Amino acid sequence: MGQNHQNTKTRGLAVLALALALVACSGQTDVSDEQGVLDVAWKALEPNTSSHDRGNWEVVEVRRVTGREVAEQFEGRPASACPGPKPPDNRTIKPSVAYWYVDMKPRLVTPIPEEGTASPTAPSRIPEPFTRRVLFLIDPADGHVVARKLHCVIY
Repeated sequence: MGQNHQNTKTRGLAVLALALALVACSGQTDVSDEQGVLDVAWKALEPNTSSHDRGNWEVVEVRRVTGREVAEQFEGRPASACPGPKPPDNRTIKPSVAYWYVDMKPRLVTPIPEEGTASPTAPSRIPEPFTRRVLFLIDPADGHVVARKLHCVIY
């Protein structure tokens, strides 16, 4: 009885390890909650940031929407003055499909350090000088970015 129980326990652990490995290798991100959605949005945004620092961004809104509610926000030409590589083209937004909608904007200035004193004559540090706002539409089924809209400074 003891040996049989040990074999069952070992097989159970092996199945669990295999399942976790398959999830890790699939490249899918858990987007069942807001934190997972924000992780996906940041991963998509980071190459197009000046600072490459997630702390320089604040979340305006994260919510579930249907495609028909937000499709027009993702229309138009992609922004051309954004830093980093050209983002991939948007996929088709289906009107009746539910998505995660993410609206983010850069923090305007870096907060004053907690230690020491800030110089009153030093210029403010603007960590994201070229981007004003970013929108993402994320598929909750697979965690992929369906659409993005980067609002950047126009020269």
